[in-house]
Amino acid sequence: MKTRILFLSIPLLLSTVASNGQQAEKTLVKAFNLQGSKAVLLNVAGQADVKEWNQEQVRIMMTVTLEQGSEQVLKSLVQSGRYNLQSVEENGVFVISAPGLEKQIKMSGGKEIHENISFEVFVPHNVLLSLKDTETEPTTSSF
Repeated sequence: MKTRILFLSIPLLLSTVASNGQQAEKTLVKAFNLQGSKAVLLNVAGQADVKEWNQEQVRIMMTVTLEQGSEQVLKSLVQSGRYNLQSVEENGVFVISAPGLEKQIKMSGGKEIHENISFEVFVPHNVLLSLKDTETEPTTSSF
């Protein structure tokens, strides 16, 4: 009887240990109509891969990975608007930002949530894209 309980307990224990080390990942996509702007500033922190394409709008694919988070936590953060991208035109430059990312968030026990955020940005061939403090020439792609 004790052996049987032990055999039933081991898979439960292993699944608990495995779930504590899981990552949650989600890709979010948003497109922006540039309204004639020829300069774009992507004012967000994170790694960005910039590609040129034959469309008139800027398309941003944001991949968010929570290092020690669950799918439900990530879903809740998405629904709360943490990863919403916003745009405004300032002095002829189309500025894209993510105001929700400016705040550090913590779990109920005071533990910080660690996020890895990367961007894949598709820009029209005639638009100059700047990333925070640098200018970036898009690489050519066949989209």
